Amino acid sequence: MPMGSYDPPDYQTPAEKRAMLLCGGVWLVFLIWPLVLMVATDFGSPAWRIVGVLALVAFIALYLFAMTHPRLSNRYPRWVTIAGYTVVMAGLVALMMPATGVGILTAAPYFMALWLFSHRLLPGIFAALVIGMTAVGVGWLVYPGHPTAALEIPVGMTTIILIIVRTMDERDELDRALSEQLALSTQREELGRTVHDVLGHSLTAITVNAQLARRLVRTDPDAAEEQLDHVLATARTALGEVRQTVTALSQPDLQEQLTIASTVLTNAGITATVPKERELPELTQERQDLFAWCLREGITNVVRHSKARSCTISVGESWLQIDDDGVGLISTENHGLRGLRNRVEEAGGTLAVGDHPEHAGTRLEVTL
Repeated sequence: MPMGSYDPPDYQTPAEKRAMLLCGGVWLVFLIWPLVLMVATDFGSPAWRIVGVLALVAFIALYLFAMTHPRLSNRYPRWVTIAGYTVVMAGLVALMMPATGVGILTAAPYFMALWLFSHRLLPGIFAALVIGMTAVGVGWLVYPGHPTAALEIPVGMTTIILIIVRTMDERDELDRALSEQLALSTQREELGRTVHDVLGHSLTAITVNAQLARRLVRTDPDAAEEQLDHVLATARTALGEVRQTVTALSQPDLQEQLTIASTVLTNAGITATVPKERELPELTQERQDLFAWCLREGITNVVRHSKARSCTISVGESWLQIDDDGVGLISTENHGLRGLRNRVEEAGGTLAVGDHPEHAGTRLEVTL
């Protein structure tokens, strides 16, 4: 991933939202200054001070909502949503100005953060610089002769800090992408070694036997036919080994999938309740394989669609249940669930996906 190419996501998981609220909310402490100006001074009339306090509360709520919801609709690009937030927040700042004076313009970094952390690095930096210069320009236009320490210095310093933090985030994402590429490269090398080990000897034997058969086909047809029989036998053996290898590589393991499910759910901010290995019943290999497939697809749907806060996985001798407390059943059955249903029915079982019988959410149940 080249520098400046990381594009923040349109939609955030619950864990990402909590992290954003923590990182973005801690800076709200600097809004104490305009609050003090409105409450403890006589800068504006009492009516404007009341309006200013209410506008400040609305500004904080909208800022936190905007940081965790950078895109409200798929119908419009992300920058349209951010621009809408910016316009409304700017109107709230204007309502606070009569009660705070130039001091409220130091809220410009909150606008900068909104653009910096919701867009790619270079467009975000450009927007932040434009916002900073606009705030300073408005300050000189509306309050000429104000002290630099009241506006230019705090806005300039926070602009530099925000750009540094955003650049560090960019570097972290670059490191993460490089780590993923390295892991993928390692997997490819391992797959290459596996294929070489499986096919290398067999293909070499086939080549040698075929060359020998070609030389013998005129002088000793019986010997040539024998060599061709060896070629066919070796080819069949190699084909069987390839099929076994592919099956082993693609077949998920139930215990492994339970561990992965716990990790994936936790990383998505969903509390996971997963049975431990000693709590699992005795299962045939066929049922373990089927439940592993069901678990992989079911957890994918929970993370992507449920907006759940908790998820419980239960495994019995002839059944598997995945319960969440999310928004309920999705309106249409996606391709993954259709394929999973076919797989379960081929194994002689049934797949039921519906609203949870005891509380809000969804239950996926596989019964054999």
